[in-house]
Amino acid sequence: MPRRAICLLILFSLLVPLVAPTLRTCAADDIVTLRPASLGSPAKKVRGTVIDYTGTELILQTLSGQTSIPADKVDQVETNYPESYRQGKKLLLMGQSSEAIRAFETAAATETRPWVRREIWAMLSVALHNAGRIPEAGNVYLKIVAEDPQTIHVDVMPLAWFSLPPNFERDRAARGWMQSSQPQAQLIGASWLLGTSDRSQAISTLGKLRSNPSPTIAMLADALLWPSKIVTATPADLRQWQHQLDAGILRGAALAGPNLVIGKGWRQLGNNTQAALTLMRQPILYPEHRPVAAESLLQAGRALQSAGQTEEATRVLREALDKYGDQPARQEAETILKQIANSGSN
Repeated sequence: MPRRAICLLILFSLLVPLVAPTLRTCAADDIVTLRPASLGSPAKKVRGTVIDYTGTELILQTLSGQTSIPADKVDQVETNYPESYRQGKKLLLMGQSSEAIRAFETAAATETRPWVRREIWAMLSVALHNAGRIPEAGNVYLKIVAEDPQTIHVDVMPLAWFSLPPNFERDRAARGWMQSSQPQAQLIGASWLLGTSDRSQAISTLGKLRSNPSPTIAMLADALLWPSKIVTATPADLRQWQHQLDAGILRGAALAGPNLVIGKGWRQLGNNTQAALTLMRQPILYPEHRPVAAESLLQAGRALQSAGQTEEATRVLREALDKYGDQPARQEAETILKQIANSGSN
């Protein structure tokens, strides 16, 4: 071997131990933020490479080896996402559901990390739900469940929190889901069939799911039955429902639908101020979940109209039209605005 080659080989062998730790550190570009151990204590951040993140644990590769972190101790994860995924989230917030769907589909097709791909599927399910493509939204969500039965993505489950006119394809898909052995599929299917001729079977399915070992499944099943109790609900009932939500079993956008139901309950009881306050949370906190956000604005507008606050009602209903004109709430919002305008001209 030439002397120059031997010298280079020796130099390389000396540098590798010094450079390798730096290279490994550069590769560890994920940041995991843990939930504070107690109220007021600072959040802890851990760096490494996330190997997987499921509903039970997050597996993190660090310089000292692999470590397992319980999923309920994880607050958030920062990682490098595909540009198409980041663009899809922007489009989702802008209400451009069809464009967001294409962006998320592109991102999912190129992503190789299973846990990130599931996160992309979660956002794709939201975009499909927003676009009214319920069979596809449900099937995409159930792909997540197939890989991770105790998924962290409970907040994007495409559930029906208010009634819509019958739809053959949607209702057929819902019947299939309700017959599945997966509790998440049963939950999704039953929610969409509560307003159909399959209502009694849907109620029975939800009743059984209330005893599911998963607290989130049981809580969602219970909350999906609340609308059937609104007519006879008392203030004590609504406070009890709110207490259940405050217990922390459901987090983030998973609270949007149940809060919509509670807001409608307060409106039913004639407490329109409390109704409006409860209903306005959804478009403020979860604007990307467009069906519930739009329905919440509609119901808040109705509550404000009943309270005689026509100016505020008009503003809220116009927001429903301007920001969520692609959602089912549009038609009723237009009708109420015409009623307000006609009453004002008399």
